[in-house]
Amino acid sequence: MKSIFFFLLFCSVTSFAQITITSSDVASQFSVGNSATVHEDDASSTIDIGSQGGGNNWDFTSLQVGSATVLTSVDPATTPYISEFTGADFALHSMGMYGGEQAEIWGYTQLNGSFDFMGSAITLVSQPGDLITIKDNPPSQDLVFPFTYSSSWMQTFTETVMYNGSQIFQSTYSIDVLVDAYGTMTLPGGASFEALRERYVETDGVNTSVDYNFISKSGAQVNLYAIGSNPPVSGVIDVDGYSWNLQIVSSVEQLNILPEDFSLSQNYPNPFNPSTKIEYSIPEASFVQLKVYDILGNEVAELVNEEQSAGSYRTDFNGASLASGLYIAKFQAGNYSNTIKMSLLK
Repeated sequence: MKSIFFFLLFCSVTSFAQITITSSDVASQFSVGNSATVHEDDASSTIDIGSQGGGNNWDFTSLQVGSATVLTSVDPATTPYISEFTGADFALHSMGMYGGEQAEIWGYTQLNGSFDFMGSAITLVSQPGDLITIKDNPPSQDLVFPFTYSSSWMQTFTETVMYNGSQIFQSTYSIDVLVDAYGTMTLPGGASFEALRERYVETDGVNTSVDYNFISKSGAQVNLYAIGSNPPVSGVIDVDGYSWNLQIVSSVEQLNILPEDFSLSQNYPNPFNPSTKIEYSIPEASFVQLKVYDILGNEVAELVNEEQSAGSYRTDFNGASLASGLYIAKFQAGNYSNTIKMSLLK
């Protein structure tokens, strides 16, 4: 299945027309600090994908909120595994799931006449000293510019998975991509966006998967994982999961879709010097407190102390005036409380 990392496109458009996404669009879209909340659901369902050509009105309002992952654009040079992905132009950071376990994930991409996925670095929360890397060689082409109606390309690449430096998996894939439709899509909450429909076919010589991806210049997108190796190109299709997100946000602000649960994410980068970001979500209006303590329990910073509406938020912590060491961020919202450990290294 196509990764959720590869469709975060951030420009805006207001008129109804066939759209085009360019390299300069993507370069501006991945400004450090921009983020999106991606919702996923792996339940089987049926979804109408419209038809080839223009004039489509895709209704995705029934998509479920599902599990939510916040993807944030960070400076690749500040990430702990940039040496594994030299030449990366962008990095996306998230706290999500990998192999059924909570993990911290960095995805690395580059612009080279196309938008290419280099790979990912993954650390499991339960095994913080271990490193999983996934690398595509050559980097897999996610978008070829200009990306517009009737765009198409084919590519073959080899994916290698390493665990603490030892290879555990390798496979060669071929992809066949065609942008075969355009129109307007409406997402949960009622927001509408002009979008291009991409039919993305991937095979390893034995198994074939087909994704239908609806991509907007605003950053909003829907990714459908079709059942079968040759699903219909129009009408209702069977899917065994999907992901979607609304437009990108560029600062700490409320998102349009309510989170399902209270949550506090691990800060990033971590370790940090001197500043780091902390993200949290609240599913209902709550009085929120976010404070930082040193290892002795002394309060060193109060980051949030106010009533906030339901949504997902991000805030900064700057430790420039503090000594290197371990610090604790404590989050309190309503009856929910959680802490994370943060390492300041100068």
